[in-house]
Amino acid sequence: MATTLKRTQMYFPDDMLRQIRQLADNEHLSIAEIVRTAVGDFLEKKKKKSVDWDNDPLWGIVGQAASEDGDLSVNHDDYLYGGKL
Repeated sequence: MATTLKRTQMYFPDDMLRQIRQLADNEHLSIAEIVRTAVGDFLEKKKKKSVDWDNDPLWGIVGQAASEDGDLSVNHDDYLYGGKL
């Protein structure tokens, strides 16, 4: 299926636009293709950074251990370090 491209207008600082033009010339690509690639890479990176907590394997160990004390989550410093800090 063909992708429909939409026109948009963007503003770049002079030095950044100069670098983009140089890269486009060197790679024999359009400025638009350079920008689309950069934005696509940015979006993929952001997607990978988001954490899927519902499928995190660490949640599989929650509740696997038990304690006779029952208050470890509240008083763990007392048990680890021997008293209130």
